[in-house]
Amino acid sequence: MGLVVVPVLAPLVISPLLLLLDARWRRVLLFLYLAGMIGIAVYILTGAELGSVSLMTSTFKEASGMSPLYFVEHPYGKIAAFGFLLVGALALLYGLEVARASEQAAAILAIGSAVGIAFSGNFLTLFIFWELLTVSTASLIILSGTENGVKMGFRFLVFHLAGGLILFLGIMQNYYATGSFLLQTPVAGLPYFILGIGIKAVFLPLHVWLPWGYPSASFVSSVVLAGLTTKVGVFAIARILPPNEYIVLMGACMTIFGATCALMQSDLRRLLSFHIISQVGYMVAGAALGSKYGVDGSLLHLVNHMLYKALLFMSAGAIIFTARTGDMHDLHGEPGKNTPPIWLTVPVAFLGALIGALSISGTPLFNGYVSKYLLKKAMYGAGPAETMLMIAGVGTALSFCKFVYFGFIKGRARIYREITATMQAAILIVCALCILFGVWPALLSPILPHHSSLHVYSWSGVWAASRIILIGLFIFILIARILEKGIHPPHWLSVEYLLYRPLIAAVMWAFTYAGRIVEMAVEGAMVKGIPYLLAFSRSVAYFDERTLSSVGGSVAVSSSVVRDGIHDRWLGGVTSLLNRWRILVRRFFYFIIKVDYDPKGERIFLLFNMMNFDFDFVIFIFTLLLLLGASIFLL
Repeated sequence: MGLVVVPVLAPLVISPLLLLLDARWRRVLLFLYLAGMIGIAVYILTGAELGSVSLMTSTFKEASGMSPLYFVEHPYGKIAAFGFLLVGALALLYGLEVARASEQAAAILAIGSAVGIAFSGNFLTLFIFWELLTVSTASLIILSGTENGVKMGFRFLVFHLAGGLILFLGIMQNYYATGSFLLQTPVAGLPYFILGIGIKAVFLPLHVWLPWGYPSASFVSSVVLAGLTTKVGVFAIARILPPNEYIVLMGACMTIFGATCALMQSDLRRLLSFHIISQVGYMVAGAALGSKYGVDGSLLHLVNHMLYKALLFMSAGAIIFTARTGDMHDLHGEPGKNTPPIWLTVPVAFLGALIGALSISGTPLFNGYVSKYLLKKAMYGAGPAETMLMIAGVGTALSFCKFVYFGFIKGRARIYREITATMQAAILIVCALCILFGVWPALLSPILPHHSSLHVYSWSGVWAASRIILIGLFIFILIARILEKGIHPPHWLSVEYLLYRPLIAAVMWAFTYAGRIVEMAVEGAMVKGIPYLLAFSRSVAYFDERTLSSVGGSVAVSSSVVRDGIHDRWLGGVTSLLNRWRILVRRFFYFIIKVDYDPKGERIFLLFNMMNFDFDFVIFIFTLLLLLGASIFLL
């Protein structure tokens, strides 16, 4: 069996064990597992062959790509899997002592699902792990246990399940046109592929799930999430979609939009979440360009972004863990005489934030500079997208001046507990890797798909990168007071308010009235139908009586007691059955009504109710998924 399948199937065994073992043995097993993940990542980095594996297959299935579990080594998949395994292992190390068993089990499944997508050899395998990633990442958010986490986790889940269904529609159209499920650029159903992949790659305005979900998870789970969902979308763009100038422009718009929204945030994790949109925009633009430097730069930036974004989330999580807040206003609102600054009380977190900020800004000698150099080279002469990426670079530098200064330098807070040894170790290791891959980028050459040269240091390149950072720093000095007070745009100036709320309201209105019509129809049918059924029952009894009297004569008369008993049992049974069915239907509709209009009632209603994301809408989406799925197989 090829090594390609080990990191994909091992989580299916390890995850249940984590739920059964006590804390001590669970940590031992998890430590051994993450060590194995790092070992496989290093093995991939050497450029070694991983082979291919086809499970539950036959000769026909292999030829048509219909094997449900078909894994194959691909240049794009190797570099993506390297990032998933390396950063996933370090994220598990970060939460080794503080994460709950359920969170660790879900995290391992999520990482394994991402690797499964990277090594997928056909669309069936990709779709299976695409949806498994959706369920496991949504679980990480829901497992936070907070009211907001549960609500946002279910929103996240519904959003991505719908995206997976759309992707599946594209897969089926492509199969109808080609007769094969083999993973290749689709010849049919391209709009469905773009939309389904675009949800995970946070295309605008499909990005709303990211600021919903990532800040709502526990600080440990946020580190895992930062390296998975959006990166799978970027990989799928490079692996599946053809070059497209409109997707390049979409990526450029994402870079500016994400940086702008991040600048307005006061919560550390919301700032980082919005900035994921910006950095993913760089990757989307490069991957959609389709050139040698574009693809290599995009996938290398995917790995580098996993590292420094995980580092930034680790640093923010350390503040949340020690100070019990992640809001910059809370951290520097009332300094206090006896409260030292964060950079002195939690120096490891400050070091991680500083190196992460330098890396994400593209500072020379840090890993972000290397991949951004390739992307700049790829985007040269690409029209407005090139200029937009430069503007976004200034916004990135400005955002992380705010992040480091207000969150860690000027930030002050009472320290309730010290960060654990494994948290410190994870932060320091990722810091070292950000510097190592920046100073010695040739280490990553073996896994670059098109083997682009990583001789990226020149006076012109260093100056171009430094100039963007200096401009951002200068603007920060000018508007620091404004940023300290906070930028508060009107509440209606958001995609969620302008687009999704009216859309959900319209769907809710239609579905609510449709439900009321169905309820009235069922109620009316049951109320008006029972007399007719009773009349039918009496007519049957009358028929029995006449038949028995005419045929049996005296026998019927002598057995009248038996006949009356049969008649009564028949009539009573039918009446009881109809009444029970009527009560059952009524209770079901009253249950739906109570879920809608009594969200603060019994525990079961609190479980099903999703506050602003109404339960009726969930039922509507679920029904739509069933109908569309059934229509596919029927066709």
